[in-house]
Amino acid sequence: MSRPRNIVLLLIIVAILILIRITVMGYIASLILPPSHASPSDTLVEDIGGDNFLTATLKGCLKIKEENISDASFRTSSGIWEWYNAKNITYVTEYGTKNYMIVWKAPADKYDFKNEGVNLYFSNFLTDRAAKCFVEYSYENNCVYGIIVDTSNVKYSESELMYDILGLNRTGFDLTYSNSGTGHSGGYSGGGSSYHTVVPDRYTLSRTDPGAYYDHYEYGDNYDIDNYLESEGFD
Repeated sequence: MSRPRNIVLLLIIVAILILIRITVMGYIASLILPPSHASPSDTLVEDIGGDNFLTATLKGCLKIKEENISDASFRTSSGIWEWYNAKNITYVTEYGTKNYMIVWKAPADKYDFKNEGVNLYFSNFLTDRAAKCFVEYSYENNCVYGIIVDTSNVKYSESELMYDILGLNRTGFDLTYSNSGTGHSGGYSGGGSSYHTVVPDRYTLSRTDPGAYYDHYEYGDNYDIDNYLESEGFD
């Protein structure tokens, strides 16, 4: 009876050793190999420029690689643009689809702005690759922030990029090319005149630029603002 018992004990020990080896190898592989997919609870947050001015948030995504890339240009439907001091971030979705985004922050003197008294932005689709971009000039920071999201594997619309990923306020940021002719044009020689002014909230705009308020918003939907404008001589 002792011999069969010893054999069973030996088999148990061997099984435990094999299980330990598989567990250790799996752990090592998880450290070396990128994950095959993200979990629904994963969130990729990228503070573009590191100063909380423009932040990209991708839900159900997991960063698997980040690398600095050389300065280069990209082509949009309205001209050629450039990125500087950029990094390429590769990520995977919860469905196992790999994607990338390019983000950068650059000094404003890298670009030829003609209107530096307001924040300006530009969004468009790229014509040299399947991707969409958003670029914003901050006159307070005297910097330009940009992001390009790959759309070859994961489809993003302009509104998804601006309002979902970047979390921009629909009130202040009109779609640039989806709603042709909306927004307020800014002057920029590189890439055409497709920059739009960031529109402040209704209260601020009514007091700083009543004319723009009438152009941008429906009149008669806020009695406090209406009364103020009427007191200032606007009908």
